[in-house]
Amino acid sequence: MRHYLSATFLCMALLLLGACQSEKPDYVAFLYKYMPTSDSVDYPREYWERQVAMSERARVEMPWAKLVPETEWRHFVVPVRVNNESLDEARTVIYEELAPRIKDMTMEEAALEVNHWCHEKVSYQPSDGRTSPPLTTMANAIGRCGEESTFTVAAMRAVGIPARQVYCPRWSHTDSNHAWVEVWVADDDKGNGRWRFMGACEPEAVLDKGWFNWAASRAMLVHTRVFGADYNGKEEVLGRDECYTEINCLPTYAPTKNLKVEVVDANGAPIADATVDFRVYNYAEFYPIATQKTDAQGKASFTTGFGDLVVWVSTGDAFNAVYVPAKQEEVKITPSLTASSVSAQELDLYAPVSSLPEPDRSIVDTVSENGRRLMKEDSIRVAYQKATFYWGEDEILRKARSNWQVIESFIEQASDKEAARAYLLNGLSEKDLRDVTMEALLDSATRISTEPLRPYMDELAELLPSGLTPDTWLQWVDENITVDDEGNPLKIFMSPVSVAMHKTTDSRSLEVFKVAGARALGMNAWLDATGAAYVEGSTPEAQNTSANGTLTVQAPEQVKYFTDFSLARLVDGRPQSLNFDDEDQTLGNPFANGLELPEGAYLLVTGTRLVGGDVLASYQIVQVKAGEASVVNITPRQSEKKATHDLLNLQDSDKDASATSVQG
Repeated sequence: MRHYLSATFLCMALLLLGACQSEKPDYVAFLYKYMPTSDSVDYPREYWERQVAMSERARVEMPWAKLVPETEWRHFVVPVRVNNESLDEARTVIYEELAPRIKDMTMEEAALEVNHWCHEKVSYQPSDGRTSPPLTTMANAIGRCGEESTFTVAAMRAVGIPARQVYCPRWSHTDSNHAWVEVWVADDDKGNGRWRFMGACEPEAVLDKGWFNWAASRAMLVHTRVFGADYNGKEEVLGRDECYTEINCLPTYAPTKNLKVEVVDANGAPIADATVDFRVYNYAEFYPIATQKTDAQGKASFTTGFGDLVVWVSTGDAFNAVYVPAKQEEVKITPSLTASSVSAQELDLYAPVSSLPEPDRSIVDTVSENGRRLMKEDSIRVAYQKATFYWGEDEILRKARSNWQVIESFIEQASDKEAARAYLLNGLSEKDLRDVTMEALLDSATRISTEPLRPYMDELAELLPSGLTPDTWLQWVDENITVDDEGNPLKIFMSPVSVAMHKTTDSRSLEVFKVAGARALGMNAWLDATGAAYVEGSTPEAQNTSANGTLTVQAPEQVKYFTDFSLARLVDGRPQSLNFDDEDQTLGNPFANGLELPEGAYLLVTGTRLVGGDVLASYQIVQVKAGEASVVNITPRQSEKKATHDLLNLQDSDKDASATSVQG
């Protein structure tokens, strides 16, 4: 279902924009200047004009809009994209429903009320990394924290409240991450204001309060990417690219230090333009929460919390990893290792502590006025689900939630209903069932990565040359498609059809395109654990990869991938984790039967999370040689203080979903 502005209002708004061109910024031009390539080719200009027209309507009709300075309006109201979601008409739909409810409130009251409205619509449920668009999240009444915060930011922006999704990319004290929302709220009628925070779809009676206060006080980074490379706010800038300004929001939540890194060669001379990764242990890997480049003096710095880090420096094929304890504020590193180096180390990593008391999250507030509101909002959301979703015996239709009628219609009209059901179960994710369109189903499109699932099979079959073999298909891609990561720095997926038509894309969308095109041409293809496309029947030369060797990892049966250990391929001196699902049955006893991997060096990390958040970690570099079998034995370090697996896999937002509400 599509939602559009009335033609009359749209015309009036666009005329107003044209008449005031000399007085008002050209926000459509601003969006086109900084939007990633994927957005410029996958959405027509008319879409962006509608979004700008709606922001102008909020500017005129919402009483607090005149209090918002141009910088905050430009960067935190006008932009539509929040995360990696598909874009929709949420701005129009949300405004029509929400504006009458809040039009007589102060800006702070309105921000709190918008979050209550969001809680009426959506509650927490974990899922995969693809972010549902706001209207889909609202229709299905569930979302992980990234989707709840995307939905809440979209709602705030729709009614003229500057908002941004802030993220702890990985906690240091537990194996998870979290996203929430900051809103800019005026303090007076003179344009003075400040950023405040809230849990998305988790409304409290006041701002700057959430179940995650305690967890955020132990964070090593809280950040956001601001639309526009020209943003100049008060926050520390972590980096800029062609589309975004990344800023550090951590000082709002936790004590901080400025960690200074100096990179020098063996003779002590500074190395400029070296890559410096600041990594925390999480999910049994050393995850880069921030990356900097050294300046002409070989220096880089990072404002972070008081927990242990691994600073990983790379320049070309040379690298080094240095453990930096919490209180250390300066470190000098020489990238002295190469892919052929033999290196192993044990690390005792300490998580940040907090001066805040850990909350009792088992208590559900049913007494206070806010608590009673939350219960009423739960009942509104549950009533909607009962009236809208399928509640029969068919498991596929139950999983489809608000999209069940589309799925039912697809099955009913299929000539082979069992084959149709097999396609739904094997070719789509559970999230796909909730938002896949009939067009995509009839196209037999199947899931490749976490890209939006759009029709591509029939159209690609028409656009691409026929009669290609696996090798000549990959050769055609190399010769005809240009890779441009600078125009899409976050690698937001471009649709395969757009790639075929525009002949330019980012490196991640390119791999998806290789698989999509191969499937459209009748070949078997998929993404491997490194995220690279593999076309069955192709040669290593056509794949531009090394020949494979075999790696067997022998470990106790209870040891799990991304819980107790991980494996990362060293690419240009930097580890890139191999992504295997914890539930992937091909692993069995992890790697017990040997896993084929491209020749090269790999970083094998193990860790044991202790109660309280500290980690007993170890790592080693292992070599995989073409045509040879390698075996490595691992036993994660043990302690009587080891946390149990349910704590290791704990997502804070999952555990804490009942802190302010009964989540249905």
